Amino acid sequence: TIVLGSGGHTMEMLALIKDLNQDRYICDFILAETDTSSLKKVQATCPDLAKDLDRFHVIPRSREVGQSWSSSVMTTAKAFLACVRLVWKLQPQVLLVNGPGTCAPVVGAALLFELIAFRCISLIFVESICRVKTLSMSGKLIYPFADVFV
Repeated sequence: TIVLGSGGHTMEMLALIKDLNQDRYICDFILAETDTSSLKKVQATCPDLAKDLDRFHVIPRSREVGQSWSSSVMTTAKAFLACVRLVWKLQPQVLLVNGPGTCAPVVGAALLFELIAFRCISLIFVESICRVKTLSMSGKLIYPFADVFV
């Protein structure tokens, strides 16, 4: 399962997975409901990945760009609950994320799923290429839980 984020996160993720054998590794994609560009980017750059639109799952955005931290508590809780349902439905073996804020509630739901279902989910975090001096907020939050952190 791959989390996409609006802006450059999706293009970075697509560069990471462009050569992934879709016959062997079937991917589900998670994106925020207000993300109007990620699906279009996948369709334009990797049309083979976008053949089955049922593999794209939309969740509430946990925090909009510029939204205050205090007001994001409720939106993050809403996103987390949606992610719990989605992770339980998908039961991913691998979760690949690269830093968009959308990934935080997905990762939280995956960790909860591991505790409840006693099933391991390999969490791979690839920090955005533009982060050259410090980790992103997502990176700082997820680092202690990632199986692989690049």
